[in-house]
Amino acid sequence: MGKYDLKPCPFCGEDVYLDKVPLWKSYNGSTHGYHGCYEFDVHCRNIECGCRVSLIKNDTIYRDEEEARLNAIKQWNRRA
Repeated sequence: MGKYDLKPCPFCGEDVYLDKVPLWKSYNGSTHGYHGCYEFDVHCRNIECGCRVSLIKNDTIYRDEEEARLNAIKQWNRRA
């Protein structure tokens, strides 16, 4: 298994994906939040299952992008 490979969902067995989520919102031409920063979440592709991993302070405010991405993958792959 490579460093970017994700294990399937432990509940339904479906594939999962890594989502790069912006940490800002745009309102009427202005932005609010941490523009240019992202967090990484892992989601099950099965909408009915809804399994997801989101880590606190695992974003590009506190880490570089590669470290945040790998932390999310590592935590997903080691879950029980």
